[in-house]
Amino acid sequence: MAKVILEEGGEPQSVILIVFVCTGNTCRSPLAEALCQRLLADRLGCAIAELPRRGYLVTSAGVSVMFAQQAAFEAVEIARSCGADLTAHVSQPLVPEIAQNADHLLTMTRGHLDMVQAMYPDLACRPRLLSPTGEDISDPIGSGREVYEACAAQIRSCLEVFLTDLLRETS
Repeated sequence: MAKVILEEGGEPQSVILIVFVCTGNTCRSPLAEALCQRLLADRLGCAIAELPRRGYLVTSAGVSVMFAQQAAFEAVEIARSCGADLTAHVSQPLVPEIAQNADHLLTMTRGHLDMVQAMYPDLACRPRLLSPTGEDISDPIGSGREVYEACAAQIRSCLEVFLTDLLRETS
């Protein structure tokens, strides 16, 4: 299901679009996006900026974004400590264009999954939970750094499984 995009001044290129979804797109899904980019780049032996040329676009969105916001300070700090950068992140809603073009649409909770399926019942890709065991990833908004660290650890653990499967499928 890889999409074809035009790289500026280049040839058409197939890419896999990975989209992480939470509520407001300021904590969990941007953290998943940043950690996924870092882990995927590490596994491919490239810089994060090279991921699109290697065939991967990673982004995030929210099911209840009312207006554009930066990532939560704690999420930015946790991402930085993992070698990822969320300083330029601006929240965005899960619009049809993003949902319909996604190859992998991964939600943080069962509630998010239900909302995505209700909003977009006829997607080409089957939305699913990020957690391979079906656990919700709790919202750390308003909590201290230790809660954000625990959230990031849970996301990272889920991403390790996801990326192993993804790279096996695409190799």
